[in-house]
Amino acid sequence: MRVLILSPASPPRGVLRSLSSLGVEPVVARPDGDSETDGLIQYVRVSARGDRDRPVDLRWSRRALRAMVRDVGPQLIHIMGDPWTPTAEAGAAAARHLKVPYVLVATSSLGGPKGLTAKWQGDRIRTEAAALAGTVRSALEHLLGGQSTDRPTAVLPPGGLSIPVAWSPRPDPAPVMFAAVGRLVAERGIDLLLNALGATFGDWRLRIVGTGPVHESLEQQAQHLGLSARIEWLGALPRDQLNAFWPEVDVLVAPSRSTPEWVEPSGAMVLQAMAQGVAPVVSRSGALPDVVGGSGLIVDQDDLVALTRATQGFVAEPWRCRSIGSVARQRVLEQYADAAVAERMVTLWRRALGLEA
Repeated sequence: MRVLILSPASPPRGVLRSLSSLGVEPVVARPDGDSETDGLIQYVRVSARGDRDRPVDLRWSRRALRAMVRDVGPQLIHIMGDPWTPTAEAGAAAARHLKVPYVLVATSSLGGPKGLTAKWQGDRIRTEAAALAGTVRSALEHLLGGQSTDRPTAVLPPGGLSIPVAWSPRPDPAPVMFAAVGRLVAERGIDLLLNALGATFGDWRLRIVGTGPVHESLEQQAQHLGLSARIEWLGALPRDQLNAFWPEVDVLVAPSRSTPEWVEPSGAMVLQAMAQGVAPVVSRSGALPDVVGGSGLIVDQDDLVALTRATQGFVAEPWRCRSIGSVARQRVLEQYADAAVAERMVTLWRRALGLEA
C-alpha cells in the first residue's frame, strides 16, 4: 500500500519506519528540505509558502502538489490538518482532481474561522473524506460536529513519544513528590493545586516547572497558605533536563481549566510523565481525559474537593503512586508508542479503502 502523507511537519521517523514494517510505502510531502529516500520511506519536496510551524499560513503549490500526486500514484492521501487550513484545502483539491481517496486528521479541539467561506470549505473537505480522525478524541469529536457518520473514524496520536526501554518501579515514595509542568498561566489551574495541597495532610513536596505571567501570584499564594518550604520552583527546563526530572516525580498533576479560547490541546506533557511511570491526576479539559483513560485519576474542572481527595489519597497510601504509574506506563506502550500509532493508521487506511470492515 502506497500512502501519501501531507502534513506541515513530517511525521516522526519512528512512526514511518513502523509503517514500512507493516507493508506500507510512505511518501511524505515536505515544504522544506531535500527530496530523499530512507529505506521504503520517500520524502518529496513540494513548493510551499509560509511557515510550517504556523499551519494556517502554510500554502502549498497546488500545481506542484497535483504533479507530485500524479507521479507518486498513491492509493490514499493522509492529510494532517483541520478542514479550514490551507493544507487540508490543497490536499483535498489534489485528491478530488486525481480521484484519490483521502483521510482527514483534525488537530484542533476549538475550531477555526467562523466565516461563511471557511465553513463551506470545511464542510466540503470533511464530507468528501473517505475517513475522519483526530490527533485526540476531542479533536475528532469537534470534526464530527456532534453528527454521526458511517465512515471509518479513529483517534491517531502523532507519535514520536520518548519511552524509556529500561524501567522498573521505584520504592514507595517518602515524601510523595508531586509535580506541575507547563506555562504558568491561569488556564493551567496551578492555583487550584496549591489550594488542594494546602488541605492535604502528611508528608509531600511539590516541584513546579515553567514560567509565566501568574508566577508571582502563585508564589504569593503558596506563602499565604504556608507551603513555601515544600515547593521548589524550577523555572523552564530544557528537554534533556526534563527527561532527568521525571524519575524524581511520583505524581504529575494537570488541573487545567478550559476557556472559550483555549483547551488542553494534546496532553503531551502528561504522556511524557506516564511513559516514565509517573501517576497522572488530570481535569476533564480537552485531551486530558482521553489521554489518561483508566490509567490515572480524572477530576472535574475547578473541583477543589475532588482534587484534594486525589492528592490526599496518594499521601495516605504512597504505594498507589507506583501501582497507578505502572498502569499509566503500560497504557502509553499499548496506545502511544510509534508502533502502536502506525498500526492504528494502517487499520484506518484499510477501512477507508474498503479492505476491512
